[in-house]
Amino acid sequence: MSAAFDTVDFQILLHRLKVSYGLDGQVLQWFQSFLSDRTQIVSFAGCRSSPSKLDCKVPQGSVLGPLLFVLYAADVMKIALQHGVNIHAYADDMQTYASCQAADQQSAIK
Repeated sequence: MSAAFDTVDFQILLHRLKVSYGLDGQVLQWFQSFLSDRTQIVSFAGCRSSPSKLDCKVPQGSVLGPLLFVLYAADVMKIALQHGVNIHAYADDMQTYASCQAADQQSAIK
């Protein structure tokens, strides 16, 4: 995954926080407030773009950014392991791989 923090879909993250981790009520509303109504601009050579609304992307540089990404990606890790795919993950870096004997290559690909 590259630019992993930029790929986090707010609605999926909020759903996972509720279903996978049992967050609800005021706590879930706080996360929704933290993630919603965010915009970004591009500034270059003294020129600025108009603000664009964000529907995904956890804030980088925040204390919660890495934690929210790990919670968001945790289900991917579970699914990979269930299918015998190895995974290395750290903050916003995730690599999946499978190892096998050369003769079993096609089976591993499937």
